Amino acid sequence: MLNKLYEYIKKDIKQNYKGYIIFLLIVPWLFITFDYNIYAPGGLIDLGDRIEIDTNNKIDGSFNMTYVSAKKGILPAILLSYIIPSWDLVSLDESRIEEENEDEIIKRNQIYLKETSYDAIIAAFKEANMAYEIENINLTVSYIFEEAKTNLELGDIIKKVNNTKITDYKSLQETIKKLKIGDVINITVNRNNKIIETSATLIESNNTPVIGISLTELKDIKTNPEVKYIFKNNESGASRGLMCALEIYNKITEYDLTKGDIISGTGTIDENGKVGAISGIKYKLSGAVKKGAKVFIVPSENYEEALKYKKEKKYDIEIIEANTLHNVIEKLKNR
Repeated sequence: MLNKLYEYIKKDIKQNYKGYIIFLLIVPWLFITFDYNIYAPGGLIDLGDRIEIDTNNKIDGSFNMTYVSAKKGILPAILLSYIIPSWDLVSLDESRIEEENEDEIIKRNQIYLKETSYDAIIAAFKEANMAYEIENINLTVSYIFEEAKTNLELGDIIKKVNNTKITDYKSLQETIKKLKIGDVINITVNRNNKIIETSATLIESNNTPVIGISLTELKDIKTNPEVKYIFKNNESGASRGLMCALEIYNKITEYDLTKGDIISGTGTIDENGKVGAISGIKYKLSGAVKKGAKVFIVPSENYEEALKYKKEKKYDIEIIEANTLHNVIEKLKNR
């Protein structure tokens, strides 16, 4: 039986070897990832499923973050992007700082996700005139520049420099400015929940000693009622901040801003409620319309782009311009 099978396979290979060679040459190309992403209209994520707050306030509608559907740049997807009108081929260089690889871009955006999400808590509680407490600040490495001379890694939380405790960005600045360009410093960090000793040689920037890194303050915040986020591993980026703040505000106050509707939107936010610009407006607006949203909230910097795309596609959706959290809340109350 095995001999017959062997003879059959050998005969088939002899007769069709050219086809097999072509197949083996082509197939690997179908799985190689090129330095591109394919962007397409996304959808909505109900923030009621991402933010838990124990309150009894009745909410009839929903606040939803919008997202861009991003596909890896494998050859079949790249070829389809030239055929499908709503698919766009985008170089990773557009979201990269210097020579970051894709994993570093994702990790950095996950740090930004945490930053904007917790700033959203502060902004919402401030707007509601409710108390909150910043219990701790985790000074986190969000980027390492090429010229840096250090073994720090993305995501490291800085705890000490030369045995001086670091509590926030200001305390790090105060410590570094006492030193000189060329000094080697010892840096104690929390890396993946382990205390690690690292080091850096201070380099020059505008005649000032620096480590050569970007840092993000990630805050541990205590509130009553408690706010809990439920993140998924594939979620990242700062563009959910505004919608998170609206969801939190709506749950901790009595007036239902949704008025029973599906409210969608996008935009960064800082702890003072200022809304910042984002990218991918057309994909997010398309996804919101597709999912039946009544309202799309967009930062002031992206407002004209959203109006233009709405007119071009003849979308039936209300677009609200956002520059601050307070401004958006007032517009939602008056719609």
